[in-house]
Amino acid sequence: MQGYILKFAFLTILGLSLGSFCMCFIDRFYKNYPIFSARSYCFSCYKKLEILDLIPFFSYIFLKARCRFCKEKIPIRVFLSEILGAIFVFIAYFFSKNLLEFLVLTFYLFVFLALSYIDIKFKAVPQLLLWFLFFLALILKLDINEFVHFLIFEDFKSGFLVQAFSFAGFLFLLKSFTAYIKNFRSKGIQENLGDADIIVCASIARIFGFKESFMIIFCSALLALPFFIYNKKNELPFLPFINTAFIGYLVFLIFNQELK
Repeated sequence: MQGYILKFAFLTILGLSLGSFCMCFIDRFYKNYPIFSARSYCFSCYKKLEILDLIPFFSYIFLKARCRFCKEKIPIRVFLSEILGAIFVFIAYFFSKNLLEFLVLTFYLFVFLALSYIDIKFKAVPQLLLWFLFFLALILKLDINEFVHFLIFEDFKSGFLVQAFSFAGFLFLLKSFTAYIKNFRSKGIQENLGDADIIVCASIARIFGFKESFMIIFCSALLALPFFIYNKKNELPFLPFINTAFIGYLVFLIFNQELK
């Protein structure tokens, strides 16, 4: 019993800490501040934060969501990212079969979270994080034999790597065809799926395969539909909906394994 309590406490602290770091990384990234070299500080008064200001979850509550120095309000997204961080770590823990898979999937989820938030903020995402997400997916399902067979064109039809490339090609064709249909009656072309969405979807196909990835994209479209209908005039970021559907599918698989 004590072992389970310690494990639960460790995973919770790890998730809260990673969630806090993830949001700090995002803030520094899009504001072009030093990411690793500078100590944590308030973005309003630029005072360096002390240990008591940096305790995930509890600092936000005890400080009443305000900076201890300038009393500027701390954004709610900081608190939510810490909660999501704890949830992501537990999802990765229950889904993974070994330590390497746990570590890679945890990083994958947090990079996905960062991409989703940046997509909401700027309607565009950095290529560095995008390709890092894809390579994490490659590592997550690492199979040396699969890579060798792929490189020498042996057993080309099987393997998740081929499915990832196939799914990316399928989405590219779907995007082009959708743009053609839209352009059939109007002069302008509006893309339904951006290149970032295609790379992310290819990473999902690498993890789960073609059929499951198509199902995740379908659920993402269903989740996005009400927002698209309500807000037709503005561009709608799609990565957050893909992220939500992806997390939902992971949770579904975890509960399905538990029931068995």
